[in-house]
Amino acid sequence: MKESTGLARIISSRKHIREFARSYSAQCGKSAGWIEKDIIQAKKINHISLGEYSWLGYDSLTEEQKKTVCTLWSRAEYRKTLTDRRYICILMNKYIFSKVFSEFYGRRCYLAKDVTEELLCSLAGEEGRVIAKPNCKGQGKGVKVLPASGPEELDAAMEFIRGAENYIVEEYITQHARLAELNPGAVSIIRFYSLSSPRGDLVFAPVLTCAISKSISNGCQDALTAMIDIRSGEVITDAVDQNKLVEHQCHPVTGVRFKGLQIPYWQECLELMRKAMPLAGKISNIGWDLAITENGPLIVEANTIPGFNTAQYGGYRWVTEGWGYRPLFDYGLGLGELPEDGRYDKVLIKL
Repeated sequence: MKESTGLARIISSRKHIREFARSYSAQCGKSAGWIEKDIIQAKKINHISLGEYSWLGYDSLTEEQKKTVCTLWSRAEYRKTLTDRRYICILMNKYIFSKVFSEFYGRRCYLAKDVTEELLCSLAGEEGRVIAKPNCKGQGKGVKVLPASGPEELDAAMEFIRGAENYIVEEYITQHARLAELNPGAVSIIRFYSLSSPRGDLVFAPVLTCAISKSISNGCQDALTAMIDIRSGEVITDAVDQNKLVEHQCHPVTGVRFKGLQIPYWQECLELMRKAMPLAGKISNIGWDLAITENGPLIVEANTIPGFNTAQYGGYRWVTEGWGYRPLFDYGLGLGELPEDGRYDKVLIKL
């Protein structure tokens, strides 16, 4: 019975790959048969998904470059090998996170059950709003911006907070004026990726995430993402909508150009990473989200299974000269050395 089930799964998978290959062939101009064989070979190398194959433009990579592609599977293997799962709650529980990283958090945070109307008024402050979000969820799910500047808004906010199970409520971040020009209605985020291992700590592939029309900047939803030069803090690409696979030179609402934008307090961002990473050294792969205020950077949150799309987007592969990030993970596992041919100069620093 198990053998027949396994065979049926293989047949179904091959059919799905064949259908995808036909569709992708129409886009790239290569034969469907060649695409199908390339995908099957890719799955043997790193269990690549069809979404990753398309997003990366995997078919146009050289054979050597294909070996360096970092997939969700390869990142999971890295975490499984080097992460001490007893420490995961530091990142998964946002309230605990706010306490562990209080030096870098820069705002007050409370469990929703402890928020009174008086405290809510204090948290809302001059911004007149607060953030409420699930204590243990990611990808921006369930996050609410609650207006709280008048009696009616306070009543509505308190009604939501009283019914919010396992939520936190915190002060709204007032972002730096330069980033507010991109989208004044949502705090833009700077994402850093980090790897920790016995061989040292790496910070790499910084990404700017900016909401399009929603009030929360999250690449999984309504947002644009662009690559940043880790050496200078300058945005070096246009921004891509990960959901629609459309690139934008300028923000579609405000018209502010992405490429050439200088992120304020960049050296302070790197210094924050140097200080914060040791507090989560038992967690091997993290996606750190930072916001920039007029007084410098602060940590919004950190993710144990961070999305990695923009870093390996096919349209921006020139940033690393076409090479993927697998060698960074292999380095942490002791399977090789970091390439020193300049491919990661724009995206990697070793702490």
